[in-house]
Amino acid sequence: MSTNNKKNVCDTCVLLVDYTDITITELGRFKPNPQILWDMQGAEAVTCYNFATREELQQHYYPRLSLSSVLRHGGFSVKLKIEFSAPKLLHYPPNNLEEVCDADFEDVISILALRLHEMGVEVSPQVLRSAQVVRIDFGKNVLVKVAPCVILQYLNKADISRRLDCTKVSYRNEGHSLHFLARHRNVVIYDKLKDIQKARYCKSRAVSSENAQIIDMAALGSSQYLRVEIQLGNSENIRQAISKAGLPVPELTFQNLFSSQICRAVTLVYWNEILAAARYQQLSDENAADLFKHLLDAKYKFLKALQLVGLVTILKTMGKRELRLHAGNSFSPAIYELFRLINRLEPQNNWLQPDLDGITVAINENQIITLTKRTKFKQGLIKSLQIDLHIRLMLKIGNNWE
Repeated sequence: MSTNNKKNVCDTCVLLVDYTDITITELGRFKPNPQILWDMQGAEAVTCYNFATREELQQHYYPRLSLSSVLRHGGFSVKLKIEFSAPKLLHYPPNNLEEVCDADFEDVISILALRLHEMGVEVSPQVLRSAQVVRIDFGKNVLVKVAPCVILQYLNKADISRRLDCTKVSYRNEGHSLHFLARHRNVVIYDKLKDIQKARYCKSRAVSSENAQIIDMAALGSSQYLRVEIQLGNSENIRQAISKAGLPVPELTFQNLFSSQICRAVTLVYWNEILAAARYQQLSDENAADLFKHLLDAKYKFLKALQLVGLVTILKTMGKRELRLHAGNSFSPAIYELFRLINRLEPQNNWLQPDLDGITVAINENQIITLTKRTKFKQGLIKSLQIDLHIRLMLKIGNNWE
């Protein structure tokens, strides 16, 4: 494995394209036949799927396609949904341990258009560039020095669900994955290599059923990777996450969201939320008297040290959200200042802190992970695919594509 100055963008994307912007050349690949969408006058309960065949999947990675109708004022429209992993589309053998960068965008567009063509659907590159994104997964694969399960066990002890406003927390797969689930927004942290191994023999238990990837585990040696992933399941949550990260919200097109700046900012803001919750937990686990003495030694005034110890103690059982609810209008700037001071405190004897800091640095730097030996092969493959796509399209539909 190696790193370079290219910056990581995203993994899974779901694009939405209007039926009028596509041409279906093999209608029979969709099950049931899409004609039912018009026969039933826009019944939203019907979805027509187009999956790659087993023979095709043995050769390449393919997107998952579906056609469905959406009710509109005065009628309905039919939309094509395209779901795919950008890294798996680009890398060969298909995998998302390696990551993709901003400069890979046109390569992703070219290969995606070719795979759609092979599945009997013609979509121009320009339509794909401007397609609406209705789901996207931002995140980072991080090379870690300690076993990922140790980090997950540590994070699982903290009351992170309150911090992330999640409705459900799930600690799965023998401690190899941690899920914070909310409506249309999930934060998932997991052992990347363990998940790939698990998907090979039990897809339903993996974070992603598509994670059964052809990777030479022996070639990775003792390397261990932690995956931090923010899954944003609709347009509203995508906008909220970008805004939360302090960035202007662009039009939600594929070209705009295929951005290392957005990926880094969104992943980092949620990771920092997780670390803040873990810090509260770590501080509250310390002996109150020892914490009080530590604050006095750090030159905090007596009353301020007493206030901080009291706040840390109450947060252990109540959490910030419930505390704010009870405080009402009494939640003053002075209390916010106490929270800011807590965020600056470092728990004593936290041997895992250097590893957590390392993850923060990796997310902040956001350099892609690549398999060095495959770089030249991948470049040759992409050029070949681009030429193949151009020839096929010129023969099939003339010179209308750009």
